Order: sequence, then structure tokens, then C-alpha cells
Amino acid sequence: MKKIIFSCMFMVLLAINDLSAQIKKYDLVVYGGTASGVMAGYAAAKEGLKVAILTQNKHVGGLTTSGLGNVDKGMDQTIGGYTLDFFKRVGKKYGSDKPAYSLTPLVAEQTFLEMIKESGAEVFYDARLVEKTGVVLKGKKIEKLMLENGQIFSAKVFVDATYEGDLMAWAKVPYIVGRESKAKYNEPQAGRGLRGYKPIKLNSADLNDIKNIAKEFPLDYIFAAVIPQGEGDNKTQAYTFRLTLTAKEGNKVPFKKPSSYNPLRYKSLLKKILREKIVSFDKVCTIYPLPDEKTDINHLDLDNASHQYPDGSYLQRDYIWQYHKDYTEGYLYFVANDPEVPEALRKDAQRYGLAKDEFVDNENWPYLLYTREGRRMLGSYVMVQQDAWENAKKDDVIGMGSYFLDSHEVQKTVTPDNYLISEGGMFYTSYKPYQIPYRSLTSKIEDCENLYVTICMSASHVIYGSLRMEPVFMINGHAVGVAAALTVKNNVPVQKINVKQLQSKLVEQKQIFDVPLDPDTYILKDRFTGLIVDDFEAEKIGKWTWARNQRLVPFMLGGFQLAEQSPTETAAHLYQTTLPKTGSYEVFTMYVASKDRAKKAKIILGTEEGDKVVYVDMTKKPADGYWESLGVFNFKQGTSYRFKISNEGEGGLVAADALRFVMK
Repeated sequence: MKKIIFSCMFMVLLAINDLSAQIKKYDLVVYGGTASGVMAGYAAAKEGLKVAILTQNKHVGGLTTSGLGNVDKGMDQTIGGYTLDFFKRVGKKYGSDKPAYSLTPLVAEQTFLEMIKESGAEVFYDARLVEKTGVVLKGKKIEKLMLENGQIFSAKVFVDATYEGDLMAWAKVPYIVGRESKAKYNEPQAGRGLRGYKPIKLNSADLNDIKNIAKEFPLDYIFAAVIPQGEGDNKTQAYTFRLTLTAKEGNKVPFKKPSSYNPLRYKSLLKKILREKIVSFDKVCTIYPLPDEKTDINHLDLDNASHQYPDGSYLQRDYIWQYHKDYTEGYLYFVANDPEVPEALRKDAQRYGLAKDEFVDNENWPYLLYTREGRRMLGSYVMVQQDAWENAKKDDVIGMGSYFLDSHEVQKTVTPDNYLISEGGMFYTSYKPYQIPYRSLTSKIEDCENLYVTICMSASHVIYGSLRMEPVFMINGHAVGVAAALTVKNNVPVQKINVKQLQSKLVEQKQIFDVPLDPDTYILKDRFTGLIVDDFEAEKIGKWTWARNQRLVPFMLGGFQLAEQSPTETAAHLYQTTLPKTGSYEVFTMYVASKDRAKKAKIILGTEEGDKVVYVDMTKKPADGYWESLGVFNFKQGTSYRFKISNEGEGGLVAADALRFVMK
């Protein structure tokens, strides 16, 4: 009996030793072969760590190598360090000494692979966690990762560099999916809000069409009562695919009809095409030119279909990926082939096709769905809207963000009283370049001691509208790669490293922590005397586009709006205010002069003597560089007056920004 027991124990010990031998041991394991993950692995390996990068498919680079070729970068000046180095390397491949922020997937992936090889980091492909149970914890630390292919990885430090945040979630780190309420962090843009959208009353025919579409495509519409303005929910902004197209003969694959194709699904698109008399492909999607005669296309968004993705199972995500692909393929096929689409538009769309030399192992289709927003960690510091304006400086800064706060539509809802409501976009949010704190990339110490999160970072939905850009994720990756080396060297939790040491190292590596701000770009109301009403406080009627280009200055707060002139008024900004005292006030308007502006922009001023019409030549710079006087008028205290900037007229673009009232 003793011999049998001893023999069994010996076999168990052998099995344990064999299992131990199979575990791949590293200083740092990066889960997610995204651009952020590559930067984290590259930076850590250059600091001397033994690094493994686990990518969930057969490619590295994430969305940067999956169609997002027109880089959403914000201000060039905020991009430095290894991130800038990457874009410079890409530029050299195109024969330029300047960084390239317009790039093709092929060249982007080649560049990432070269950097990985140079650093000595190892890449493991098709390396996906065992669903839900693949993260093994020991106390408040991640001990190892179990993969579906049977591989096991252990490390001293881990990085979640995925768009979904699976490692973080399965390590039991708290997180959120969706939108916070306005009350949660006191963010002006938080929660549900129409923000320029108007409910559409559906007639019986349109309602019937929608119901028929929903039977076949259940994620296209939500049938429910809408939640109140400012309330939160668990819904994410719309996803899409960023396709790499070309019009180059010999390198294009024609748009094909998906097996699920139903032209009824695109009836609202057809109505828009016919109503607006659209005859060019670039009016039904956004086309960004790329090198090598290719394009990146955007804004084929599918509202509602993304909501279950972040917390969804692998099977659910596969379904949502295919659902988006079918929609997008059908959209392109419809525009290029449906007989009800104007012939000129069909012919223009037929000039394009999928680039034959891109995504060659995936039928020329991007590997990744553009997951604009997944889970978001509730970490050591939650970034919020105010961090991109009045609270932009951080003691533990590790990099910068500078893109405007951008959320695409979140949902299309059909209400019980038959209104179609689209909402979720953030069409106006004041912002300026801001610092990203180290604490937003770490969990609370009581939740996990050896994890960094670079994409599903600790942030609210509102600020994530700016943070969710590839250069920011790469900057975060660079920072945590260097931080991981300090963590390993000093054998401390990630929350306990010497941040000053980290910052010193990052500065040596040319990471950017601050940029000088042009005072004429970020103008605040308190800079001037008088009462100021900005355009975001006005009621918008008709079609206006936001202008936030930092070269188009000056403007009040975060931007201004433009509308094309029309012989009859089709767009207007309505301002309403009450003056503090009875008397005469000089009224001014702020606008950015340009040769494409209206020579006679019509502004109607409600005054004590009735409406006064004033015309402004917006091709000429305002008298003092900021404000153009509209005249002196009388107003009474306590009376509410209305003012209108109209697009009625001919010849150019009308700019709507702030109005100012100065008592004489």
C-alpha cells in the first residue's frame, strides 16, 4: 500500500513539474496586440524586460493596421516619444522626413513588426484567453493567464491593451459599460441628450417598414420609451468598419452582395439620397485619401448594434462582428447597384472597391470591428469631462490628449407614440490639450496590484470621446511599458512606483507633457467685458457643421459653426438673453474671416425698437480681430430679446459664434 501511495505521489509531482515546465514565464505579459500593446511591449523590452505580446488574431497593430488609416490625432504637438517615432518611421517608408498620419494597413503593420523585432519582445498569435476563467489570481495579483490553445503565461506585471478589456474584467477589476448620468461626475455633456437631434414622427408606412426591418435585423432599432435627459445607461456609441478602398484598376475588388442583403434596410438612406440630390460617393460616407491610391472610409455607423459587445461572450461578439459586416457590405452594394439610386451616384460608387492587396488573408476585409468604446475601468483616478478643460494639469502626467470630445450616435429608438429618436452624439464640447494622469492607467491597489490598462482606461464616457484615439493609446502604452520596468526592478505594486522617476525617463524619451496654448485659440468669456452668449447656448435650426480647427481662430470656447447660404432661410442660430440694465448697448458678433465666407451674412437683432437687420461681410476680419460691431441699440432690463444669425443669402458660408453686449 505504501508503495502505491508513494507511486501516486511521485506521479502527481511529475505532473506538477511538467505543468510548471509548460508555463511561459516573463517579466511582462501584454494581452492585446493593438498599437497600444505593441508600444507597451516595445518600451518595456527596450528597458530590459523579458516581454510577451499576446495578440488575439494573426496580426499586430489593432485598428491602426485594420483600416483606421486617417489617424485621429488632435494636435501634432502633443504626440511625442515612441509614438512619434512610429509615425516618423511610417513617413520614411513613404519617402518623407515628416511623420505620416495618413497610412495604409500594410505599411503600418510592417512598421510595428520591425519595432517589435528591434526591441526583442516576443509575439504570440491566436492567443486568446479562456473565456471568463482564463485569468488566475493569487491574492490581489494576477498570477497567470490560461489561453484557449493550452498555453499558460505567467509574469510579474500584466497589461490589458485590448479594446474590450477582458483581462481587466476577468481579473475582477471594477469597470463600467455605457454612459454615466450627468449627476455622477457633474459633466455637462453626460447622459442621454438629444443635442441637436429632433424626434421624427413616423407615418404608418415608415413605421411598418421599420417593423419589417427589425424582424429580419433585430439590432437595427430599439422599441422602447426613452430614458430622461441626462440619465445614464449601459449603451455604447455606434461601431463601424474602417474599410480600405481604392479606385485603382487592377487592385480593387468590387462590392459584393451579402447573403442577408435586403434593400429595405437602406430605405432611409435612399430617402436622404433623393432628398439631398446626392450624386457622389463621398456624400454617403466620409472618404479620407491614403497613400498608394487608397482611401479610408468612415461614418457607415450602425446604431444600437454595439450595446452587447463589451460584456458579450466570444460567440456574441462574433455575431455582432458579422452583423456589422453584413450591414456594411449591403450598404456599399446598395449604393453601387440599387436601381432606385441615381445613376450618377451608382457610377461614382462603382469606381471604388476593396483594396486587393490589403487584408489578403481575410477576403480584403478589416480584421477588427471599430470598437469605439468597450469597458472602462474604475481605477485609481477616473478622468472626466472637466479634465479636458479647467482641470487639464496633473502632477502624475505621463502624456497628453488633444482630440475633441467625440461620441457618435448611441441609439435609434422607436417610442410607444411612434416617434423615431436618434441621440448620443456630442456635437459641442469645449476642450483643450490636457494631461493624462498615470493613475488613470492603474486599478485601485485594493483591486489589483500588477495590472495596467491602456485602452479601457479609467475614464467617463464623455472624456473617453477624446481619449479613444490610437495615438493616445500608443502614448499610454509607451508610458506603462517604462513603468512596468520600474515595477519589476523595485518589486512594488504598480500603484507604488516612483512617478517622478517614470516622468524623468519618459522626458528623456521625448514624451510630451505640455504644449503652449495660443491664447487666441482658447478664448474664455471672462477675457472680455459685457454679456456674452455663445453659439452652444443658442438654438440651432437646420444644417450646421462644427468648426474646431485650431488654425481657424479666434473663436469663443471650443469652436464655432458654419452653414451654407441659401436664397431662402434653411438654417439659423437663435440666441435669447435678458440684459442686466435698461439702456443702450453696443452689440458685437465674433466670427473667423475667410475668403469662402458670406459677404452679406444676415443677422436679425431683437431690440426695444423692434427687429433690426444687419449684414456683415465675413470675408473681412473683425475690426479688433475678435468682434465686429453690429451697432448700438436700446434694451430694457427684464425683457427677453431674441437674435438670429441666418443663412439666408447667396455667396458663401455664414459663421455663427458668440454675440456680445456692452453697455454704453
